[in-house]
Order: sequence, then C-alpha cells, then structure tokens
Amino acid sequence: MTPDAFTRWLADMKSAGLGRSDAECARLLGISANSVVDMKKRGADVRTALACRALLHRLEPYS
Repeated sequence: MTPDAFTRWLADMKSAGLGRSDAECARLLGISANSVVDMKKRGADVRTALACRALLHRLEPYS
C-alpha cells in the first residue's frame, strides 16, 4: 500500500464516519498513532492494506 493510498484510506474512513481521527483509525487497526505517521510516509504492507479494506467495508472477523 503506497503512502498516498494509506492517506486516502484515512480520508475515506473519516468521510464514511468510521473514524473521526488518524488516532481512532490507528486504534481500529490495532496500531499506534506513531505507526500511522510512519505509514503516511512509507506506506504499509499487504496485511495492513487488507485490514484497511476490511475496516472500510465493515467486514466482520472470519470465524
């Protein structure tokens, strides 16, 4: 996931009303707010990208 795509995901989460801030989106992903800052600069791995998609599309955990 590129830095631009991660930043776009944050904006999409906020516009969908799923996260009010970067910190809240970080909490939903299970990462620190500092990690969000880093991902805005360096991007994210495939697992994080999949988790971002799952959160945005309101998918329930697989069980």
